[in-house]
Amino acid sequence: MKPEKMRSEAPDTEDLDVFLLTKPPFAPGSELCLKLAARSGNARIFLAGDGVYHLLAGTADLPGCRVYACKEDMEARGIMTEVARMTEMAEENMTGEKVKVPENFYATLIEDLMENCGRAYTF
Repeated sequence: MKPEKMRSEAPDTEDLDVFLLTKPPFAPGSELCLKLAARSGNARIFLAGDGVYHLLAGTADLPGCRVYACKEDMEARGIMTEVARMTEMAEENMTGEKVKVPENFYATLIEDLMENCGRAYTF
C-alpha cells in the first residue's frame, strides 16, 4: 500500500498565492504574473533581482495584493530613494503601507511559502 499524502493545516492558515517576480517590467512573463496576481484576490508578490523595477511601474497599486521588495536589490539598482519618496507620498494620501521592505526578505518569502501558501508562482 502506498502511504497517502496528508496535508495538515492549522485552522488560521491563510491560503495565499505567492508570486516571486525577478523579471523587469515588459519582460516576457511579467505581464502574465501581474494579471494572475490581480485575479487571485489574495496574493503576495515578492520582488527580487530586476523585479524591483516594478516598483517604479506602479505594481504596488494592484488590488488584493501585498507587495514585498528586497532591500538589497533596490539599493543595488539605485531605486531605494525613489521608492522611499513614493512611499512618503502614499502615506499622505492613504493609511497603510503599499510596499513592505522586510529586514530579511528571503526569510519572509520562505515563511509565506512554507506556512501560508496555497499556490506558488515564479517569473
